[in-house]
Amino acid sequence: MNSGRRDPSAASASPRPSLLRRRPQFRRVWLSEIVSLLGDWMSFVAVSLLALGGEGGGVVALALVMVGHHLPNALFAPVAGVLADRLDRRWLLVATSVVQGALTVAMLGAAVLGSVVAVQVLVFARASVGALRLPAQSAVLRHVVEEDELLEANAIASATWSVMFAVGMAAGGLIASLGPAAALALDAASFGLSALFLWGLPPMVAEGRPAEGGVLSALASVRRDIALAWKHAWDRPPLLDAVLAKTPVHLANGGALLLLNLVAAERAFAGTAALTLGVLQCVRGAGTGVGPLVGVALVRRGLRGELAATGAAWMTFAAIAAFSVTGHAAALIAVALVWGLGSGANWVLSSAEIQRLSPDRFVGRLSAIDNLVLTVGLCATSLGGAVLVERVGVPGVAAWLGLGAGVVAWLGSQWMLRRRAAAVRGQGAAEAAAETEALSLRHGTERR
Repeated sequence: MNSGRRDPSAASASPRPSLLRRRPQFRRVWLSEIVSLLGDWMSFVAVSLLALGGEGGGVVALALVMVGHHLPNALFAPVAGVLADRLDRRWLLVATSVVQGALTVAMLGAAVLGSVVAVQVLVFARASVGALRLPAQSAVLRHVVEEDELLEANAIASATWSVMFAVGMAAGGLIASLGPAAALALDAASFGLSALFLWGLPPMVAEGRPAEGGVLSALASVRRDIALAWKHAWDRPPLLDAVLAKTPVHLANGGALLLLNLVAAERAFAGTAALTLGVLQCVRGAGTGVGPLVGVALVRRGLRGELAATGAAWMTFAAIAAFSVTGHAAALIAVALVWGLGSGANWVLSSAEIQRLSPDRFVGRLSAIDNLVLTVGLCATSLGGAVLVERVGVPGVAAWLGLGAGVVAWLGSQWMLRRRAAAVRGQGAAEAAAETEALSLRHGTERR
């Protein structure tokens, strides 16, 4: 769909309808995400209550829950990226929705039988299937909106995630009071409805990369295909910058999210730990929706995308530092909002840059690499922070560990990117000089 380009002057002459109105295929993708996210967050509350059952398991156990929720995204990211670039992306999204729905029905059965272990195993399995759809979701945007609409589309997606996070958490708390089965039944239905919305999309095979050999061929080529995508980004520093932009922020987020849970349990300013955690997470989630809108507005006013992403990263770092030292309830809420603003803007701006700068045949794999490195970083600082907290007994050290790792990673990546840019410029200059010399020699031969 990105083959056409519109005249900027014509676009500014008359106001255009909203992106959701003028792009019906994007609207289908958006509606599928609404129902899927709503169901996910409702069942998340139910499964958490079922798993806890009364007594907690300590700080490390809390970190393991967070890792278990995110780890499949890292484990299956390379496979997911290759599948997204080799297969029909529409088919991949529909198939994963159907399988996730079936696994949720199995979770419902396990919950009715009271088998917590079976529920947790099925949660991991469902998260693993969900990991296969993440790169495809990012790649599909290239097919349903124009290139100059990618920022707006990503901002809408981020805002939708934030709203569904808050609504789903609240609805999940109410429905879970009736028992986990009710929330899981609604979640299973949400996957079916999501698949129906996606079914109406046209085939979406990567441009210049026809489906070749099916799933088995794609799985056999994972290592080679991921290496080719990494080399493509490595030779293009602006694209490499976008692929690595989220990792420093998520290194910081890993330790800080652990601290957020501990603060809710220790201070419980909303009456109970559960309500306090819900308030802080909802406020942070609201920030992740508003932050991208602010970032997009600044880019449209002339701010360079990489500068906006840098500002968003340092806003996140500053907010996490403030969160680790403040104790007042109002200050915690305000800082959580700023934290979400920075983190959400960083996510959307870097995702839009990957989609804009990457050829369609690589965008799934580069989105997978992006997801892989940020998830590994998040899990590493979550576990490392938990071990440190249990040893020293100070909750704030988890956030400071993550924050230190994030800042060091950001500084290191910027140093590496500058060196890569200089090397690429030098290589380009050498190739141009060699071409000029070859032309001179050829012309000299012709004159003789």
